[in-house]
Amino acid sequence: MKLTAGGRRLAVAALVQSLGIGLFMASSMAYFTRQADLSANQVASGLALAGVVALGISLLGGVLADRYGARRVLAAVYLGRGVCCVAYVFVTDFWQFMVVTLCAVACDRAGPPVLQALVAVAVPERQERTRLLAVVNVVRNCGLGVGAMAAGVALVSDTQAAYRVTLVTIGLAFLGGAVLVLRVPGPAASRAEAAPAESGGRPVKGRVLPDGRYLALTGLNFLLFFFDTMLLVAMPVWVLEHTDAPRVTVSVLFTLNTLLVVVLQIPVSKLATGQRRTTRMLTWTGAVLAMSSLCFAASGSVAGGLAVAWLVTAVVLLSLAEVIANSAVWDLSIALAPEEQRGRYLSVFNLSVAGQRVLGPVMVTGLLLSAGPLGWVVAAGVLVVAGGAAERVARAAGERMRARVPVDA
Repeated sequence: MKLTAGGRRLAVAALVQSLGIGLFMASSMAYFTRQADLSANQVASGLALAGVVALGISLLGGVLADRYGARRVLAAVYLGRGVCCVAYVFVTDFWQFMVVTLCAVACDRAGPPVLQALVAVAVPERQERTRLLAVVNVVRNCGLGVGAMAAGVALVSDTQAAYRVTLVTIGLAFLGGAVLVLRVPGPAASRAEAAPAESGGRPVKGRVLPDGRYLALTGLNFLLFFFDTMLLVAMPVWVLEHTDAPRVTVSVLFTLNTLLVVVLQIPVSKLATGQRRTTRMLTWTGAVLAMSSLCFAASGSVAGGLAVAWLVTAVVLLSLAEVIANSAVWDLSIALAPEEQRGRYLSVFNLSVAGQRVLGPVMVTGLLLSAGPLGWVVAAGVLVVAGGAAERVARAAGERMRARVPVDA
């Protein structure tokens, strides 16, 4: 697809900062445990605690975006993440690690909804903004992979100097992303930031929380976003402990998912045309995720190549559900939010994603995997119901919004 100048800068910003994230993800654990004298348990517990605390803090991103403009806030978020990466160079104990990590995770959680808010004002046309978000997602996945591979330099060297240079490089990547975001042009961006200035910096008036239907859709999205936890937690544990598939299958399945998302995300995003079709995609998400769950269940009762075949089918379906869900919720979460409170609404909606990443692993290990194949069957039923309910809620919310203001058909 052909991008506007603002769209190109947002895509490049996403690429630059995702390169930094890939570098950090691949090298940070080694740095913290081998150079900063932290134990693996300290790092894991610190990240978990910071993730829980940051759930509430991240809501401030949307409030600030409504008040000061999404472009400025997103640039500040990227800059904050860069400063945190550089600050890790000076971490020498657990509590310093906790303070920096809390700030870093809060910025990380605040970023996605503010990015959506910026796309909404920079690209007013509904279909085009969904496709731009699809491009950003593809670019981000590519950047994560390249960044992770580049981290091999520091991992091979395994010296404090190499890790510190890597952290500073990551900080510069985020700084570059912030600069690019500030250069996003367009009259829509100007309007979004002019309104706060004209009001003398006063906060946007309105309800504190989104309306009931939007909150219900947020809760249902928590269930539909289960594809993330299925891939990152349930799949590797299931393959290694409940199937006869070779251990290398885990790596193959992760690679397969990445490739499928890169290839399918943009074409599938073109299906999000009009309110009725886009809401129907939520039902598709639940149904496809349910089929994936049943394939995972089947893989545990067969051996060898047949188990691998079921697992590959499960991940193909999971990847398809992921790109369908992304396209639908990118569109609906923006379209169903009042323009004057868009940042706040999107930050609340993003809690369904952040909450799944915090609570999802507990649900997987405590409920799904402990029940064996039956757990996957129950999950399939829940996902089908969640997809159908999400479609009905989103359609009702769209009808209510159309009664107040025109919504793109």
